[in-house]
Amino acid sequence: MKENTNNDFDAVNIFLFFVRWWKHLAILCVLAVIASIVFSSPYFITPKFETQATLFPASTHSISRAVLGGGGLVSTRQDFLQYGDVEDAERLLQILTSSTISEKITSRFNLMDHYEIPENSSYRYTKLAKKYKNSVSFRRTSYGAVEISIKDKDPMMAVRIANEIIALVDTIQNDMRRERAEIAFNIASQQYFDYVADVKKAEDSLNYIMSKGVYDVEGQSAMLMQQLAKDLSAGNQRGVDEIKKQLNILSKYGGTYMYLKNYLNASGEQMNSLQRRYQETKADLENFVSFTFVIDEAFIPERKSYPVRWLIVFITTVATAFTAVVSLMVYENVVSKGLNKLKSGK
Repeated sequence: MKENTNNDFDAVNIFLFFVRWWKHLAILCVLAVIASIVFSSPYFITPKFETQATLFPASTHSISRAVLGGGGLVSTRQDFLQYGDVEDAERLLQILTSSTISEKITSRFNLMDHYEIPENSSYRYTKLAKKYKNSVSFRRTSYGAVEISIKDKDPMMAVRIANEIIALVDTIQNDMRRERAEIAFNIASQQYFDYVADVKKAEDSLNYIMSKGVYDVEGQSAMLMQQLAKDLSAGNQRGVDEIKKQLNILSKYGGTYMYLKNYLNASGEQMNSLQRRYQETKADLENFVSFTFVIDEAFIPERKSYPVRWLIVFITTVATAFTAVVSLMVYENVVSKGLNKLKSGK
């Protein structure tokens, strides 16, 4: 019974409190609304427009291995048109947040002047980096894509920055890939053309030996030995001398002929392997590959995204009302205690 009486008494006290102070609270809330509207206007807070672009990372497989198949087997080919996985998305985010991107963007769009940072300002590059970080953001979505968000006072500038970042992603990754591909290409091309030169030298040497009449060492040797036996039995000394002359030529060039013949027969497989490696590295060096799939392109925003004036007005009004109520309650409590002390003193 006493608990119900106390609750009713508290409710009555709260009601009477608002009856006593409602005009003051209303005036404070109205002033808070007016102040928040004024101070959130473009005269005090520069409005910003936000645009977004969504990218899917592409697979980072080598284009030569994807097209040529690496070892030549169809089953080993990798589709460079497929979407990348989580690791590819993380690599893409790392490139987007790199200083290389930010430096190129700030330089290309002269953001120091665009953000109105004076030349004589102290820590101007720190201020530039802070403004850039507040205006440009990246995040990985729950579907594995990467979202680029650009906020700027100029909606067209926001779109231009977003598009430039998308272009720079491919440029930077291709530049890094090209540096490594150039090293591989130089090694592969040197090996290939050195081997081609060696094969050509071996072919020239073999042609020279064949011009001396050596074209089948084993067959010629067997035939000449048979003919030598016949001439010896027939007493044909002139024929014997001629055959000995040919046998001397076979003896002189036969070993080299066999070596060159075996070398050239075995060179075909090695030549194909080096040529394929040369073609792969050349394809990696000369072809520009896109490492992203653009899902949503940046658009020109029609409405500002910052500041959210209704939210500022709402929070300011609620905070003002709450602060005023607490302050008035404290004030009444202090005044009532003071009156009680005066009464007790009398």
